[in-house]
Amino acid sequence: MPSRPPSICQCGRAVPYGVKCVCRQERDRENRARHEAKRQTSRQRGYTTKWEKARAAFLKAHPRCLHVIDGETCGEPATVVHHVIPHRGDPKLFWRKSNWLPVCKACHDGPIQRSERRGDGARVHPFLPRPRIPVTIVCGPAGSGKSTYVREHAGPDDIIIDLDEIRARITGLPMHAYAPEATTAALEERNRILASLATDEEHEQAWFIVGAPEQAERDLWARKLKADVVLLDTPLDICIDRILADPARFGQHERMIGYATDWWQRFDLDREGGIENAVLAPYRTPQSCAELSDPEKGILSYGA
Repeated sequence: MPSRPPSICQCGRAVPYGVKCVCRQERDRENRARHEAKRQTSRQRGYTTKWEKARAAFLKAHPRCLHVIDGETCGEPATVVHHVIPHRGDPKLFWRKSNWLPVCKACHDGPIQRSERRGDGARVHPFLPRPRIPVTIVCGPAGSGKSTYVREHAGPDDIIIDLDEIRARITGLPMHAYAPEATTAALEERNRILASLATDEEHEQAWFIVGAPEQAERDLWARKLKADVVLLDTPLDICIDRILADPARFGQHERMIGYATDWWQRFDLDREGGIENAVLAPYRTPQSCAELSDPEKGILSYGA
């Protein structure tokens, strides 16, 4: 089989296929040297004797790696306390124990760091450890009643994880206000909370609200969180009526209706094969307080 021809570098050299030119190698060395020159020492970044004591105590309480590989918890001896949200010198994030995750060095230096380097894609679907408490994922379009469903089913000792609520808390704006500049911070905080479920001893159950119009996304979250899934496929016309009638969405109608419409378009494209192993989950609608029995208008629930 003939080999590929060499490429011509910007410096004019002919370079064999798959090989980095010596000028690029030199630039890479210079870039690394500049980075290391600017990089703070580990002590300056907060890794002091106080941290070593806190780290040792945390790993003693959580001795196994909680990183999930192919749906299974790693389980190797944990030697690293990973900060789920990179602290970047923020002492509050550095010392917040719910931002700590026990992992082995192989997981930390491999898939976890690769996930962080991928950026926003990894924020949307992060690597997560197996939760200690049961998780229910509630999916559906804007206006489908996800928040209402969770309020009616969550107990007083449960935790509710909702990106809209987190974004509002971060920005100080109303619940459904448009704040795209806060999305990255909100996703990082959501992922921190999801990861903290692995060591959560305060709550009985977690409820995770997410749109997830495609079956593949719902299945992905279910595998990551070992969760049950409730799908509220509320008809689009009902979603629109609820959006228009909701005072909290005043001034956001066009955008929210757009979200609901987009959800239904993606759901319809995805649903041709149906939802396997789906069973009805009883739910009382705000309008009638009657249990739904029609899977095309009601609520579907299935396990991970």
